[in-house]
Amino acid sequence: MRFTKEFKLECIRKYKTGEHIYDPGGCKHKTFIDKVRRWVRIYDSVGEVGLEHKKPKRTWQDKMDMIQRVLNGESIQSVALSNGIQEDLLSKWYKIYQESGIDGLKLDRRGRPPKMAKKPKTSNEPKTKEELEKELEYLRAENEYLKKLNALVQKRKGRQPKKK
Repeated sequence: MRFTKEFKLECIRKYKTGEHIYDPGGCKHKTFIDKVRRWVRIYDSVGEVGLEHKKPKRTWQDKMDMIQRVLNGESIQSVALSNGIQEDLLSKWYKIYQESGIDGLKLDRRGRPPKMAKKPKTSNEPKTKEELEKELEYLRAENEYLKKLNALVQKRKGRQPKKK
């Protein structure tokens, strides 16, 4: 569930003043309070920018700087918190760095590939006479093959072929 920046700020204010926070539903109260605590930590370390949905895209140098801090002994949680990102995202980048090195961080396109392959583009140029004759010959052969296949299937089923 996505929450607006204003809602997050209101929850942070209530959390800091000790007021009761009513969870919006859709998740357990403890889960929601854990989210609020994470928002408070992000707000304290980065400010309101860390609560926005559209955060700036990180370059591979930014990712490498964060990973270098982790390699120098800082925890993934503290590095992620100080940069306003989630720990699992930094862990993912760290794993990619361990497997593929800097080149893995430079790749932008990740995730699931598209479901359907792109269809080849057809040219608008008119076909030559030889190409048209070749295509016609192919289509006639395909048509004959399908007729024979249909007759064989009908024969195996013991029926007469359908008259058109």
